[in-house]
Amino acid sequence: MKINNSITTLKWWRNKILWAVLASISLSAQAMTLTELQQTLSAPKVVRGDFSQSRTMAMFNQPLVSNGKFVIAANQGLWWHQTAPMAVSLVLTQNKLSQQFDNQPPQIMSADQNPMVFYFSHIFLALFNGDTSALDQQFNLKLTTLATDNNNADANNSTNQWQLVLIPKQAPLNKVFTRITLAGNKFINKLTLAEVRGDKTVITFSHQRTTPASLTTEEHRVFKF
Repeated sequence: MKINNSITTLKWWRNKILWAVLASISLSAQAMTLTELQQTLSAPKVVRGDFSQSRTMAMFNQPLVSNGKFVIAANQGLWWHQTAPMAVSLVLTQNKLSQQFDNQPPQIMSADQNPMVFYFSHIFLALFNGDTSALDQQFNLKLTTLATDNNNADANNSTNQWQLVLIPKQAPLNKVFTRITLAGNKFINKLTLAEVRGDKTVITFSHQRTTPASLTTEEHRVFKF
């Protein structure tokens, strides 16, 4: 009798544990919609962080690696500040682009001067802003939601992991890229650009933060040109 009771008790606990595990998996892997992804990525008004970029090209045996910091600000644009292997500052807004090497004078370009450059620039601003509505006009989008890694203590991993694959619909994008892949959770953590000619660029983002919530004096100065 005691043996039967013990077996019954073990089965009861086994079923409880199994139910809890399945419920946890179901909740952590709950599908995210494109609208929810856009809301998540566009919620912060300012995001700062570090980047590491690796570009693999057929003409080189080793990848070209660069590192630096970035600032993406709503209604302002993107500041891409490469610090290694050489200092390069790239500032991109909706209608202007500024590029500066080391301490040389910045080179400034407007959308009227080179519409094709700004066509691609607006695509990249949409990528960094998570503007899936704008991206949907140019790409076929496939969003996959992955289970959260609860063993990772990183605060950036507090929401579902996701991956967004973008396949260009038409020229000129499909003449340059075969696909673009974004991956992340609360922030974009990885951006992969696969090109038609076989070259590939992988950008990994880290130490993303949203404070201070507004631009600093220096950042305001950078975006005013």
